[in-house]
Formats: sequence, structure tokens, C-alpha cells
Amino acid sequence: YKWTQWIFLKLFERGLAYQAEVPVNWCPELGTVLANEEVINGKSERGGFPVERRPMRQWMLRITDYAERLLEDLDTLDWPESLKTMQREWIGRSEGTELSFEVKSHSDRYVVCPINVTSLNVG
Repeated sequence: YKWTQWIFLKLFERGLAYQAEVPVNWCPELGTVLANEEVINGKSERGGFPVERRPMRQWMLRITDYAERLLEDLDTLDWPESLKTMQREWIGRSEGTELSFEVKSHSDRYVVCPINVTSLNVG
């Protein structure tokens, strides 16, 4: 517990921990926020209770600002490769491209940054 507080304070002091109001998966029946992976077809994985999206103030970590360092340092750890793979996927650093779209009935341009361009369905 002492070290958890210490590392959080270090993250906060360096601007890597902050509060923001973000949409979360809220399960009123369980009285908790659920990760995306714990919601299946709008219901909680545990118990099958309805889940709703609602804004909530949360502590957030700017891991994207630190992603490259986190990924590089994983290689120095004496951990099982399966655990390092899970950490890499959780960090979720990705490279992609930026696409700009015009909508015929509007003067606005929309910019998107898809991870997988083949997932776009335009036509």
C-alpha cells in the first residue's frame, strides 16, 4: 500500500496522473464501473445485469505520453513472455495514419485516425 501511494504521487508530480470526466460502463446493480471487456451485449459479464454509459470523474494515467519508454523497458524485465505480451497490449501503443473526409451536405471536414484502415467502410 505504501509503494502504491508512492508511485501514484510520482506519477501525479510529473503530470502523468490527472482527473477527468469520462464516459464509463456503470452497472447500478453491482454498484461499480466495469471495463469494456466485462460488458457483453450491454450486460455485465458477472450476473448479466444491465450496464449504462454515464460520465464520471476518474483518475486517469497519461500512459500514451510514456508508452515508448514503458514498451522498451518491458524487454529488460525477467517476466514470462505471456505477461509481457499482456502488458504490451494493455499499453496499446499503435501507429496509424490520419484520414480526412468531406461530407457532401456539410462544409465541415472530419479527421479520423484509424488503427486499421481496412476497417473503414466508406462508399
